[in-house]
Amino acid sequence: MRILMDIRTAGDRFPGIGRYAYHLACALARQKNRGELILLYCPGLANTRFDTLSFAADVKIVAAGAPPLTAREQLLLPLQLRRLAPGVTHFPSWIMPYAAPRPFVLTVHDLIPLCLPAYYKPWQRRAYRASLAFSLRFAARVICPSQATRCNLESVFPGIGSRLSVIPEGVAESFRPCTKKESDRVRTKYTLPERYLLHVGSNKPHKNLPALLDAYARVGRAPELLLAGAHDPRLPEVRRRIELLGLANRVRLIGSVPEEDLPGLYGSAQAFVFPSTYEGFGLPPLEAMACGSPVACSDIPSLREAAGSAALFFDVCSPESIANALQRIIGDEELRAGLRAGGLRRAAELTWDLAAQKTLDVYRQAC
Repeated sequence: MRILMDIRTAGDRFPGIGRYAYHLACALARQKNRGELILLYCPGLANTRFDTLSFAADVKIVAAGAPPLTAREQLLLPLQLRRLAPGVTHFPSWIMPYAAPRPFVLTVHDLIPLCLPAYYKPWQRRAYRASLAFSLRFAARVICPSQATRCNLESVFPGIGSRLSVIPEGVAESFRPCTKKESDRVRTKYTLPERYLLHVGSNKPHKNLPALLDAYARVGRAPELLLAGAHDPRLPEVRRRIELLGLANRVRLIGSVPEEDLPGLYGSAQAFVFPSTYEGFGLPPLEAMACGSPVACSDIPSLREAAGSAALFFDVCSPESIANALQRIIGDEELRAGLRAGGLRRAAELTWDLAAQKTLDVYRQAC
């Protein structure tokens, strides 16, 4: 079986999809009896996170004729794919050339524009739905990272259920409890306090950071709150809320963090907090667990699936519930120890190698 996987999103522009594409590609490259593996990547796109050329010697790396979300993608890429003649092609998101040769497998991570319509303009929702519907129509198989996403898809696109497969994402081996040396390095680099709370993610509306700030302001004597991740300057609400609540001396935005620093940042935190209102899967809480950080997160279906019983859950619609969870996880060492132990066990159950094995089964079904 000749497999072609599109990893053009494995760059800085696509933080979540790119992480999925890269780590799944690495795991597929490690699998025995997988057949020929071709990876399509974009050498010209900004990529400070992943080495898209360091794969097994028998993996073929091909430069794509067009980057994602361009007219050239629709015009040139189908021709290039036909020349490569794959037995099956995997597109890790709805971003794909619609005239791609079949069979192909599509991964749908979430339906945020349709499930959270208030955050998008009507034309954006219509365009997203139309493009996704077109991709789904011709996909041989569709991978969802959670039952929650599967239910969303079946609700919006009835009749697609027979082609859906749920394959949870995994935790990369680099996410593990760090050594004191590594912890000290990261602490020095970011001038970290002895105790701090951590959030890793963007400032997109569904990440719900204003509610986290409202809750944090209610907690007396809380350690410093660090917000890591790319922040879009077109969305200034987080900075405004920090100023409005008088939290400038207690909340710090540290921006995007290199992959090699994330384990130390997770592992040194007193707790990791994730107040998202919607996730297709929710990888940051699992990565935090793998690094030994106690996790408090939203009580939403996808995070219940991902975290199991290893997190402290709160009502995402209630700043008071979030504040109570913060107060508990800050003040109760026994609770943190239990969450830490449970988190390590849960993270060990979800690996990219397991995801790759299940994905290979889907490829075979598609063929």
